[in-house]
Amino acid sequence: MSRNISLRKLSCNGRTAALRALLLVDDGLSAQQALASVLDAPVAHGASGNSREKSHTANAGRCQGLSAQDRALCTELVYGCLRTELRLNFLLGRVLPRPQGLPRPMQILLALAVYGLLFQDKVPSHAVVYEAVEQARALFGQGLARVANGALRSLQRMGEEPAQPSFYAGQSGVKKYRHGAGGTDSFLGKCIFYSIPLWIGELWRSAYGDEAALRLMQRSFERPWAALRINARHTDGAALHAVLAAPQAEGRASAIAGLSGAATESGATEQDSLQYHTDIADRVDKNENNEGQGNGHKPVAIGQWGLAFAPGTMPREALGLDLRQWLARGALSWQSAGSQQALLALGLDRWHEPVWDACAGHGGKSTALMEWGVPVSLCTDRSFARLRGLPTQCATLGLPVPPHCLADAIRPPVGQWPGHILVDAPCSGLGVLGRRPDIRRREPQHLAELEVLQQNMLRVLADILQPGRELAYITCTLNPAENERAVDQLLENNSDLTIERQWQTGHSHPWLEGMFGAVLRKKG
Repeated sequence: MSRNISLRKLSCNGRTAALRALLLVDDGLSAQQALASVLDAPVAHGASGNSREKSHTANAGRCQGLSAQDRALCTELVYGCLRTELRLNFLLGRVLPRPQGLPRPMQILLALAVYGLLFQDKVPSHAVVYEAVEQARALFGQGLARVANGALRSLQRMGEEPAQPSFYAGQSGVKKYRHGAGGTDSFLGKCIFYSIPLWIGELWRSAYGDEAALRLMQRSFERPWAALRINARHTDGAALHAVLAAPQAEGRASAIAGLSGAATESGATEQDSLQYHTDIADRVDKNENNEGQGNGHKPVAIGQWGLAFAPGTMPREALGLDLRQWLARGALSWQSAGSQQALLALGLDRWHEPVWDACAGHGGKSTALMEWGVPVSLCTDRSFARLRGLPTQCATLGLPVPPHCLADAIRPPVGQWPGHILVDAPCSGLGVLGRRPDIRRREPQHLAELEVLQQNMLRVLADILQPGRELAYITCTLNPAENERAVDQLLENNSDLTIERQWQTGHSHPWLEGMFGAVLRKKG
């Protein structure tokens, strides 16, 4: 059967919307883009869009008029299924002889049901099974409806076994996940349990050791924390921060659709940075500032103006207004805790000279720096889809719009720059697998291309850097070849550069995104 079977036979609800979105992810859209297409929220696809994606987007259709609850359910299911995909596929292989031979929509609706049975404690199991069976019947008829019912009932009979790591070690079905790589069945079983492709697990184990690799897999499997940055320049900023920083009473916290576990790098749920002192940064690194995260849902401070919330604990409102109203008023921005912490740990909030953001993206890091009083004087990016929102964002936040233009950092628009340079480089994203679970689907071959790109960026920008000025290099990955070795190679080839500061998220931190950063100064 064709994977392009019409989904219009299904009622439009959260699970159907998730099925549509995951089909779009199959076609190459990111999770964020797919959700925007299905939920009818405009988001730029950038230069990666192609005719196949557009065709499938039209075929998948949109689920308009969904309730806030269904939109939240759809978002959770899409990010959750991508984050746990390897485990879900393994379990389907235990209850079906050849799940890969089923029509793709059938595979996805079964994966959605398995996710519901394993991870959605508040949804009755019988409701999950019933809806999956009815979807299979509507799309494919009674035969595959019986297949769905039998498979899900078999999974239920396993009880709590699939929730134990030991269940995945030594199973005969494990071997097909090797993809020609090495590794013991025990380690491979852990990769499947935490839904980490073996090549990523082996990379971490080789670079950081067994214990650290296991911690990184655990962290990547968990739902990501949500975070925001209060605008220090806003008239209500201090009062808003005081209210949001207080422990949230039971019942006030809510997984706002698109906020709690589905943060993105654009307007849908995320942006970038803040102000602090080194001792505060150390407390975040060591996770010493999250007392009360269980009782009372106390958020964790990220510097002076940032706050991070455990999954499902971000409040709906503050000071009588919905958080989205505060967003529209320029009082806050969505930004990951890791992004904020990287800027602070590297001391970029203490920069006083003009700053060029050479990979500005949507402008999150630039607006953060400007809120703290850092003079950002140029923003460039090679993507118009990302950069075009900068003027509106600055206007909303009450910030001056810095000069900005389309430019590749490898072919910069200036021959000299009088101040500091920030490059938040394109990277493999292995530090944000919880927030960007679709990255798990990438193949290891792309790493070599990224490493060359990063090295070329650093080489070109180091040539432009003036004596006495600093170059800050930031990634959201945990891969020495893209981080420490990239910096070491730059230093080897440029004797006039010295490393001033270097920081990386601790491997033992239970929830902070995996970030890396280094600040290099040119002598003189």
